[in-house]
Amino acid sequence: MAANFFKHIPNIVYDFKSDGKYYRAKDMFRKVSTWSYLQEGITGYNYYRVIEGERPDVVANRIYGDSTMYWLFFLVNENLQDFNDWPKSQITFNKFISRKYSGTCLLASSTTDIVSFNHDTEVSSKFLLGEKVSQSSDIFGFVTDVNPTFNRITLNSVQGTFTNGSTVTGVDSNKSFTVSSVVREQDVVNHYLDSNNLKTTSSTDTTPVSNEEHERNINEDKHLIRYIEPQYAGRVVREFKKLVRE
Repeated sequence: MAANFFKHIPNIVYDFKSDGKYYRAKDMFRKVSTWSYLQEGITGYNYYRVIEGERPDVVANRIYGDSTMYWLFFLVNENLQDFNDWPKSQITFNKFISRKYSGTCLLASSTTDIVSFNHDTEVSSKFLLGEKVSQSSDIFGFVTDVNPTFNRITLNSVQGTFTNGSTVTGVDSNKSFTVSSVVREQDVVNHYLDSNNLKTTSSTDTTPVSNEEHERNINEDKHLIRYIEPQYAGRVVREFKKLVRE
């Protein structure tokens, strides 16, 4: 959260691990109650579309004539929790995608290739997070996600090149399957959209949305932010300070 926002919120001491050790932290429950108040009590809102690469302080200076007022955007937009949520420029977005979806996905033809259960022996069989999965001694990676819904596992720290039609095996689980497709993590299906534009996991008569497209849609939605009209900003700042200190 913006530094100017945090400085108004009082500290509390809290035992996060229930181990008798107390730590000083900001009382973020105050933001929740403040958000509820602002939703119900303020009518002087308007909307602004953030342009490519425009920083919060630049927008604040444009609207309020004061770049330090940018923390108000984080106060009245529930989907903006910190600077990481601010709409990303194309360059920043590309770096974000490369970092978040850096893996290689191995797709199987069936869900049971990823996770299965033998009802006779009552024994489950599945790939394990962190285990090494190999196609051969010099082609391998380590599991960072297991997704039976979309019949795939995601590997990172990959050595070599996995190929379609090959058989891969988990070193610890001994689970194996024949790879139907090798896809970059950013390109695999995040969800499908039905004819009503609603999310679904079904691939029948639906439109696939990749991880990258999903993140791009989220980022695009964040470009339209709500802001407090300048004539009400001073009152909101005063009332906010009062609320978080009560």
